[in-house]
Amino acid sequence: MNVLRRLFVLAAAAATALAQSSSYTDSGITFQGITVATYDITIGFVTPPAGSADTDEFIGEIVSPTSNKWIGLALGGQMANNLLLVAWPNGDDIVASPRFTSGYVQPTAYAGPTLTTLSQTSVDADTWRWVFRCQNCTSWAGDGTSGTLDTTGSPVIAWAVSFEAVDDPSDPDSNFSEHDDFGFWGEVFSDASSSSYSSYT
Repeated sequence: MNVLRRLFVLAAAAATALAQSSSYTDSGITFQGITVATYDITIGFVTPPAGSADTDEFIGEIVSPTSNKWIGLALGGQMANNLLLVAWPNGDDIVASPRFTSGYVQPTAYAGPTLTTLSQTSVDADTWRWVFRCQNCTSWAGDGTSGTLDTTGSPVIAWAVSFEAVDDPSDPDSNFSEHDDFGFWGEVFSDASSSSYSSYT
């Protein structure tokens, strides 16, 4: 775990060397995001237009082959002391959970964010797609720490993938094993705002 901690810190410090997000359109929504080619995962974000009162939210997307059993996002660029979003398929549905941990251990459920699965979400034999609205998701606090997501700049965000299903796929608070791989990118939120945001929700 000490090795992982060093990797997270080094990656966050080297943000300028990371891959940067770009614009793409899926399910009628224009996202700013990345594709992790190794695992065929696409992750994207769209934010309310500049001047909107809804500054604490965004719409996100995770698209993944069913061979990837769960995907996690660390909105602060590292696992510890940041808001984590974890999602996985369960039958025809997606189960998702906000999480938090102060160390490199099993993250537990975190109260505060409101996750709403949107109609563009789908699951089939090959692919699962989670399109979601995340409200109260741009700031967090726990165990004496706090953090924010800079939705006007280009913060570092981390992803994680596991090939092993969670213990109870029907339970958003389920335990799960350590991820099999992880990575980082620079999310260009300054290019993610959309005047069509309200129509997406």
